[in-house]
Amino acid sequence: MIRIIRRPVTLLSALIAGLVLAGCGSGPSQVSSAAIVGDHSIPLDDVQSEIQWLLDNVPEAAQAQEQRKFDLQSREVVRNRIIHQLTTVAAEREGLRADPAEVDELIERSGGAETVARRVGVEPSRVRDIASDQSLVQQLAQRYLDRLSVRIVGTTIVTESPGATAKEQALELGRKIAADPANVEQLVESGGHQLIDTTLSLAQTLQNQPEIAASAVFGAAEGSVLVIQPSQEQAEWLVAIVRDRTVSPATGDAASAASQVSPQYLYYAGMRLLQPIADELGVRVNPRYGVWDATALSPAASQEELTGYQLDSRTVQP
Repeated sequence: MIRIIRRPVTLLSALIAGLVLAGCGSGPSQVSSAAIVGDHSIPLDDVQSEIQWLLDNVPEAAQAQEQRKFDLQSREVVRNRIIHQLTTVAAEREGLRADPAEVDELIERSGGAETVARRVGVEPSRVRDIASDQSLVQQLAQRYLDRLSVRIVGTTIVTESPGATAKEQALELGRKIAADPANVEQLVESGGHQLIDTTLSLAQTLQNQPEIAASAVFGAAEGSVLVIQPSQEQAEWLVAIVRDRTVSPATGDAASAASQVSPQYLYYAGMRLLQPIADELGVRVNPRYGVWDATALSPAASQEELTGYQLDSRTVQP
């Protein structure tokens, strides 16, 4: 059984602050883009303008800059804008719509646009987009909650060994599995690890192991090999290949399934369902904001600071 520590339920401000993504590359000019999602450019000037607004209006941002710790906030600005683009694509494909009245109510309940802007770290003009995105992401999760299941085969690694951290061991095993996916069971057991071969449904996992439900386990393509830490509060690394990723036909019971899940966890699951779109379109980050971390759906400062890895196995076609 994969051990997970549940994170405390948070309010709207923390949920919205959890929105993350980044991108940049060929097609639109990377020089003038803070990020690029598919062929959609997120203008560098827009991001810099928003960053300046934070420095001028949010004391914590100015303090972070004085302490040379503002890079994280800058990446969050980029992340928010990429999440918005991915959510827009998801809504168009799925026919989702945020109710304007509900969006207004959500903003007012959270203290109004100015309060939310300072708390979340976005310009006031973007608060409505952020609130709409939250509604759409929750709807996305509701649509797939009782339909999506994945089968993973692998193990967990927590023990350090002489000369190799748990992360290093996990990445080494992940690369071996990616090179020889047909023999994942033998590779795991020959390394002295306990084999995990389990099928997880999104609805049940969200209730029992929410951090697994919100992880790349439910976002990665079939055939991908994951090397991730589902909980940042534990040293345990999950190394597994996604053997099957199944979406069953809609049954009409989505609302019933969603009613048993807290809105916060529903939001986390919906965020993870943006990953297939990010992987399909491609997300690239302007180097000044770091690199794209596919498993975190977020920009990381550098390749050395990636939170996890998603490797293509030989079963994944380029």
